Amino acid sequence: MPYSQSIDRTTPGCVIFLLDQSDSMNLPVGGRPNVSRAELLADIVNDTIAMIMRRCRKVHTEPTPRAYYDLAVLGYCGQEVRSLLGGPLTGQWLVSIPELFSSVLRHEERDGRSKPVWVEPFASGHTPMCLALNQAGRLASGWASGHQRSHPPIIINITDGMATDGDGDEVRTWADRLRSLRTRDGDLLLFNVSLSDGLSASVRFPASPAELPAGDDFLRLLFDTSSEIPPEMRTRAESTTNVSLSAGSRGFVANAAPDDLVLALRVGTSLTDDRR
Repeated sequence: MPYSQSIDRTTPGCVIFLLDQSDSMNLPVGGRPNVSRAELLADIVNDTIAMIMRRCRKVHTEPTPRAYYDLAVLGYCGQEVRSLLGGPLTGQWLVSIPELFSSVLRHEERDGRSKPVWVEPFASGHTPMCLALNQAGRLASGWASGHQRSHPPIIINITDGMATDGDGDEVRTWADRLRSLRTRDGDLLLFNVSLSDGLSASVRFPASPAELPAGDDFLRLLFDTSSEIPPEMRTRAESTTNVSLSAGSRGFVANAAPDDLVLALRVGTSLTDDRR
């Protein structure tokens, strides 16, 4: 059965985050006028990495998490795509969980707790989404060729606007190339999240374009390029969140508010609940 490979050190998983860092990410989050989209995104991605890391320990007393995953965090803005990992990981693309664990940039106090930081907020310039999808494909292709027994890579693209380096057809072409990559366990999974302007209601994991606001070509593009959530992932996600996912649900959240973004990353990384 596809998408059923368990995660362990011999068959690790791969998650690639693509973060829009264009100038519009300086705008405030809907309902939070003192927080920019870039700040919110960095906070939630850092929390998601920490969550994955916690699940890479069989017992809480293990000093170092196990190498169950390889992760990449890419930012795209201006005319470039770059790895957002810093410190000793500067310039590296895909890294293991133990490498991330030993390379925290700093800790910050938030919500009364000390939280690790790997990704800093940034926003400037245009939105080279096609370039980002291309780079993600290079990483995923190389990883998949060396991990054919593993669950296929998962790519999560988070953006607040249209690509500036290609039209909708070009975005579709790059997304199709991504989703054609595979391991023996199934095709690569591409999730998309569009961030909210605070004026529109969110749409979580639609199964049909009819669930989207009428006439919104941008949201329709992201829906069309998002993978269907496999049954095994739907089951895992439903068991660990309060979301209900119907057959055919896409890995897409439209007009995501902060809570929706957290949920999208929770569902997109739900295979981290299934490791040995």
